[in-house]
Amino acid sequence: MIFCPGRKVKTKGKEERAALGMRNVRIPLVIASIVIVFGSARMRQVHTEAALSQAHSGALLHKDKKDKYGGSFRLGCKNKTGHFIVTKLGNRWYFCTPAGHAFVAMSVGNVLTNNNPTLDCQGNNTYPIYAAKYGDASYNWGWQTLKRMTAWGFNSVGQDSTGTVQPWSTCSNCAWPGGKQPVPLPYFAELRPAEYAAVNRFGYLTEPMKDEIAGTNGNYTTWRGGAMFDAFDPKLNTELQTELAQQTQPSSVNIRNNYPYLAGIFTDDSDWFQGFGAGPDFNSGFSNPNMAYVTLITSPVQTLNRNPQYAPTQTFLYQNTQVYSKAQATNPTTPCSISNPCSLRDYLWQKYAGSISALNTAWGSHYTTFDSTGTPVTGETIGTGDGTTTSFTHTLVHAPVSPLSILVLVGGTAQAGDCPWFHPNCSSSTTNQGTLASPTASYITQSTSIINYSTGSLTINFVNPPASGTAITVNYIYNGWMSGGTGLMDESGSNSWVGTNNFCLEGADPNYPTYFACIGASGKPVPNANPTLGADLDNWIPEFSGKFFKTMHDDLKAVTQIPYFGLDDLGSWGTPAYSKVLEGAAPYVDGAFVNIQYWFPRPSPALFYTAYQYLTQYIGDVPLMNFSVISAHADSSYYCHAAGPNDQANQTVRGQMWYNTVSYLLSTPGHNGTYPFVGFDWWSWQDFQNINQGLVDLHDNAYDGHEDVLTAVPCSNPLQAYTCGRDTGNYGDVITQVKAANLFWLTH
Repeated sequence: MIFCPGRKVKTKGKEERAALGMRNVRIPLVIASIVIVFGSARMRQVHTEAALSQAHSGALLHKDKKDKYGGSFRLGCKNKTGHFIVTKLGNRWYFCTPAGHAFVAMSVGNVLTNNNPTLDCQGNNTYPIYAAKYGDASYNWGWQTLKRMTAWGFNSVGQDSTGTVQPWSTCSNCAWPGGKQPVPLPYFAELRPAEYAAVNRFGYLTEPMKDEIAGTNGNYTTWRGGAMFDAFDPKLNTELQTELAQQTQPSSVNIRNNYPYLAGIFTDDSDWFQGFGAGPDFNSGFSNPNMAYVTLITSPVQTLNRNPQYAPTQTFLYQNTQVYSKAQATNPTTPCSISNPCSLRDYLWQKYAGSISALNTAWGSHYTTFDSTGTPVTGETIGTGDGTTTSFTHTLVHAPVSPLSILVLVGGTAQAGDCPWFHPNCSSSTTNQGTLASPTASYITQSTSIINYSTGSLTINFVNPPASGTAITVNYIYNGWMSGGTGLMDESGSNSWVGTNNFCLEGADPNYPTYFACIGASGKPVPNANPTLGADLDNWIPEFSGKFFKTMHDDLKAVTQIPYFGLDDLGSWGTPAYSKVLEGAAPYVDGAFVNIQYWFPRPSPALFYTAYQYLTQYIGDVPLMNFSVISAHADSSYYCHAAGPNDQANQTVRGQMWYNTVSYLLSTPGHNGTYPFVGFDWWSWQDFQNINQGLVDLHDNAYDGHEDVLTAVPCSNPLQAYTCGRDTGNYGDVITQVKAANLFWLTH
């Protein structure tokens, strides 16, 4: 991912290694009785307490022995599937390897080299270090990197890692003995169906999926760098199913084949999919927007999205203009629920039995319908091409016009849509005016192709004249969203009963009232929506969340039994996702990839404990993995860059924070009385994007107090045959405490 200033510190690296021709997906004992629990989302093995005691009694006989996947002989688990599963021994969750041994995944995410160029604080390009040191920046680099990782106690490869550290990778005429991965480790795959559907990256769709945030006006006041993808759009299902069916991509093939080294699957990234990150019940200062609020105020249709941050050089045009999460109208007879998620419109229609007056009484509102009062116009003539004319003007027959509803067709083919003044990437700043834009480069001149929404006056300037006889027509909606509409689907956030808070529709969770974000500080006002509206919308969030996870779960389980761990990740900035989001995810995940930190928000360990209890209460008794970013800028090769809010005093303290987090979560029961953590993910392998995130620095020196120094020194074991050092300073030691943390599950 591209780092965006002001975002959470979790940032992502290169998604692919095109040069390697590989798509990169971020990507126990025999017991007397086994209880198999079947649910809509998972099958989990629950072993008896007697079996756990028996396993511990034999632990000393097998201490330090591991199977080829890294599972410990200290604890056996029953697994005849041939692939990783999650299993419960007594009151503790584990991965169970294909060889039948318990495993806690200590992984590193983003294991790859930095870009060329990557400059250090002295302005030098550090990328040539790889070739000078290893002879390449691919296969031998990958081999030596895995040696380092395993020497430090890491036993798996995390998300967003390059192909040359994956267990399935092979090569010819390379340094690897026999051309096979010399250090095969379990790994985690990450698919990105929502992100890829939003840009139609592989061309599997007729057109991209929409982003709800792109359809909001100035009443949405929070950060616009991420998206809120239209989870109810059927294109999400099409994208994932098509990705999983691919025959040439290692990620898809391994998923379908239940590849033995594939420990778990993630889908999409909460950095880009807003709403799944930090919730408002813990004040990290970086709460994600409320999913239901965004859906309520977004336009019910979109024709165009210009240069979103997740695709900053592209413009997307939509012929199917409906925003499904908001406006899909089926008048369902089956009760709307997490197991049968409904669009916001259908959920409210069902709750109020189709009576808009009943909703108005509850909300203090005055809508006239559950739908929009806007009237669609199709095929209105703008003009006809003559082969020479490039500029066409026309006044629409009806006005005022709804922003984001204009679709210009040339010869019957959609070619342009409107980009209204409130969209951050439009060239017009005049209220009630928009420009026309096309996804086809140099098709129209955007700066002079203008629509006045109030009057309907339209001008379109083509770069090349349309051919003689070519019809130029327009579709649009009038008297709808932001154009005088009075229906529920016309809500744009301007009505008093909706309030102005993008984050919180209700007050603090009564079970966890102390750390609530929306208290009037940090740009988050106290909740000011109508209380019933707030409760209704919050109670729909599990359905939005459930729709996404249900689609992911159902499509994956149709082709694989590898454990599904949800998004990368649920929560951000060291705090949990909103309870309503967690409730929607719980039935559909085999485990969850979460984000809570011992140190953040500082300085209270009590807050960490409370966040842990909150997380495990609302996600339920499922196995968890934890994502961690910890930095110490002043004591790193990025000393010249500003420190983030997760910054520590030095590398030693940084390592202590990793140890504190791992040891606490492995030794402290959650809300359900179980020990849920089956894995920990250090982000990332190397410092990059101006952030001290790595185990090694920009000069490929380990932060161990020996390699990361000014002078040339032999590298630390196991790379002592190589030369390290020659750094931009003398930096500290994170590795010692990292090693101790990584061994905690084996030694306690």
